[in-house]
Amino acid sequence: MLPLPHAMMDEQDRKLYTLLALRELGSCTHMQLLHFMFENDIMTFFDLSLALGELVDEGNASKMAHPADSLYAITDAGLEMLTFFANRMPHSKVTLIKEAAPAWREKFTREKQFVSKVTQNKSGEYLLHLKLMDGFDAMLSIDVPIPERSLAEKMAARWEDNAGDIYLYLMNKLGENK
Repeated sequence: MLPLPHAMMDEQDRKLYTLLALRELGSCTHMQLLHFMFENDIMTFFDLSLALGELVDEGNASKMAHPADSLYAITDAGLEMLTFFANRMPHSKVTLIKEAAPAWREKFTREKQFVSKVTQNKSGEYLLHLKLMDGFDAMLSIDVPIPERSLAEKMAARWEDNAGDIYLYLMNKLGENK
């Protein structure tokens, strides 16, 4: 027998949990926030999607373009709302979010710094898009055609561990006096 899906959350609860998570995690993508919420059994995809849309529309959260994806962040109005309604949230959920957030925040920061994405063009060739970011600025951006998706995904997964060395190699090679 399949597990029953969670019932939809109350509108105010989903907004407050989302604001609290954004405050504790810092700016993050929809997918990053979804992973955090789902893995910690806080809310479902639908609850989060509704909350983010409503919070952005109301000015309690902002949505900014970033090479990793759109980033969501809490605004001053969102911080005020969170402070005003903080006692409405169960202590156990607040504690869960606050205790889980630091490890996730570190992971999300790395993901926003070392952006790797695989796409496929119209001719069927895979493109590996790699970026080394400093905030919203790309320090290095490389697009590499790759013949197989599995190889492109393997290379994308290795980007974070090798981006610094590749950047230094390029700087050294291109800056050599010969």
